[in-house]
Amino acid sequence: MNNPELVVHACGQVLRFTSVAEWDDLSQERKIQLGFNLGVMVLGLGLTKAEGYQTLARARTGELSMLVLHTHFKSLMSKHNIEPDQAQLDKPV
Repeated sequence: MNNPELVVHACGQVLRFTSVAEWDDLSQERKIQLGFNLGVMVLGLGLTKAEGYQTLARARTGELSMLVLHTHFKSLMSKHNIEPDQAQLDKPV
């Protein structure tokens, strides 16, 4: 992806939206935004389907907790040296 700022922003949004306790704590709008931002993150970081979408699907069905999902995405970002803006992460979901 040719826009590293967009990828960093999307990664921050993914972390922000996965910081809730339960999947159903997200509004429908936030679930859609999470999916979009995850798509940007997957493309921007060159992640596999298993690393991105399948993990999200497992959280949606309750197979994974949101904490595990959040930690998974955070570790992928760390692996790719992505550090989202803390002010973005501190915004309410």
